[in-house]
Amino acid sequence: MSELVPRRLYPCNECPWRRDTPPGMFPTERYEALRKTSGTAGDEAPLGAPMFACHKTTEGREQACAGWLATAGVDHIGVRYAVVTGRIPGSALQPGDDWPDLFDSYAEMAATQALKEPTL
Repeated sequence: MSELVPRRLYPCNECPWRRDTPPGMFPTERYEALRKTSGTAGDEAPLGAPMFACHKTTEGREQACAGWLATAGVDHIGVRYAVVTGRIPGSALQPGDDWPDLFDSYAEMAATQALKEPTL
């Protein structure tokens, strides 16, 4: 069996996928760069697309973000493949019973959470 995909089991206290996380932690450009991690039904992120890593993990030892997996994982072909091959449990693609409320899509999360540029 292949190695398990490293992942967080619960959204961290600053997870951008949480609706109760204050916006502005990351600039709009960061969310634009991460857009390729998340597809939509019928336009899924392809096999080989990067996974959205938890910002609290260290570079080179990244873990998939729990909030991202529960919200956008189903629309990522690589994640689906990992589920089918037993590298990610299917239960990771849904929020747990005691989880905080999460955004419904990448677009909604990015639009809400991105650092807004000050207007002059």
